[in-house]
Amino acid sequence: MAHRDVTLKDIAQAVGKSAATVSKALRGHEDIAPQTRETIRTIARQMGYRPNIAAQRLRKRRTDSIGLVLPVLSGGQADPVLTELLSGVADEVARHGFDLLVSTRSPGQQETAAYRRLVNDRRVDGLIIARPRRRDWRIDFLESRHFPFAAVGQFNNLTPAMPGIWINTESGLRQAVAHLAEQGRTRIALLPPPEELLCAETFTTAFRAIVKAYPALTGAVTDSPGEMTQKEGYRLAQMLMAASLPPDALLACHDLVAMGAMAAVQDQGFEVGSDIAVVGFGDILPAGHAQPPLTSLHQPTCSMGRQACRMLLSLIDGRTPAPVVIDPWLVARQSSNLVLWV
Repeated sequence: MAHRDVTLKDIAQAVGKSAATVSKALRGHEDIAPQTRETIRTIARQMGYRPNIAAQRLRKRRTDSIGLVLPVLSGGQADPVLTELLSGVADEVARHGFDLLVSTRSPGQQETAAYRRLVNDRRVDGLIIARPRRRDWRIDFLESRHFPFAAVGQFNNLTPAMPGIWINTESGLRQAVAHLAEQGRTRIALLPPPEELLCAETFTTAFRAIVKAYPALTGAVTDSPGEMTQKEGYRLAQMLMAASLPPDALLACHDLVAMGAMAAVQDQGFEVGSDIAVVGFGDILPAGHAQPPLTSLHQPTCSMGRQACRMLLSLIDGRTPAPVVIDPWLVARQSSNLVLWV
């Protein structure tokens, strides 16, 4: 017995029941008496029985796995937002007894091939889409295959019906602009997301509308960065600092962009938090340890990952959960006012 796996037939012989009865007892069927179920389970444990997970999944036509393909735009810099998202998804997947298949791919042929392989080969039961794009072939592909997915990203007015966990972009921008106005800032420049992201248009249109509500404010929008990285934030801020009348506040679409912008401001001889305020979006862990600490719009990314996982599992089970929209909240630190010590 020790040299081979214990089978249902072995347990049936040990308890004097049929293999069908043993199978039902181990699966918790109510038509088996509670005492009988407990006896069979106890003997199964003593004999070292391990269920054949592969066979169970085959019978259910399920893999009990979900997939997460993380978009990688820059090989030299990981995105802490996506790392936090992965952590939340992984925690929740494990809690439900599922497996998580994670892949990192740059947008393009490799990413396309990864999605097709996961879906066509039924390697997973559903997918989480991180950071949706404007014309997102991933979503079009999954919808055409009627394949379960849940998105995680920043809210766009055109996407309320799409299954996903969304950050309310407009709410965050409104808080940030109000905070900068309270600090006496009058010239705010927005460093928006890359144009291909779904939230890009909402960022720019909402920002312009919010600034118009403040007579004392003027707002400008820079070119879109190629990537949401410190390098791009530095480049864009350098251009702004070179103007004859530079802005006195910078509002960035991502904390990495904001931290790159802070470095450029300092290199040009300005003091962050005094001469020029800087606000980020995301409140990643390094934000509070930047020099100076970065004011940012906090989004509960890890919790969003957990919620997205629960939503996807509901979709896999045939339910239709409603999309969830979360308001971020401002965490004020020294980068927008040197008086603020946290």
